[in-house]
Amino acid sequence: MLMKILKRLTQGGRYSNKLMADELGIDEGMIERMLVQLQQLGYIEKEDMSPCAGACDCGDGPKKASCCSGGSIDINIWKVTSKGQETALKIKN
Repeated sequence: MLMKILKRLTQGGRYSNKLMADELGIDEGMIERMLVQLQQLGYIEKEDMSPCAGACDCGDGPKKASCCSGGSIDINIWKVTSKGQETALKIKN
């Protein structure tokens, strides 16, 4: 199942954990755990897309508190590593 998720990630595009769980017929929580496993194995990397990860120029003062807090949606962007790309090429459907 891990390799199916890796293969799906190498295809690119946008998706949600729920969509992937539905496609594979498993629980969304299982997808999240498998993504962490793929990361630990070095097949994928998580890109930090939080508002304060350099995406806004808030500084460290009160302005930061106002632009980088509350109302944000957590979005995880997974990047397939070269190790993951090589492994995915070997996966047969």
